[in-house]
Amino acid sequence: MDLELFKTGCLIMIIGMGIVFLFLWVMVYAMELSTKVLGFINKFMPEEVEEDKYVSKKKTAKNDNNEEIAVAIACAVAERSRA
Repeated sequence: MDLELFKTGCLIMIIGMGIVFLFLWVMVYAMELSTKVLGFINKFMPEEVEEDKYVSKKKTAKNDNNEEIAVAIACAVAERSRA
């Protein structure tokens, strides 16, 4: 094995890993900076919060969910018949 070829391979590997590390480091700090900038901007221009247009229907009796129980039973019977 040629020692000079091994040294060149290690040098290329170290340079490549250094570039990746530098890119990730810059990306992390850029994300932190953008978080701080957007947090500052959000104080002056907050996002609008949409209210729910749909009101959930409250059930008056405990046994109003007969349809759900029937579907659950049907699913259980179908699963049992497959096995």
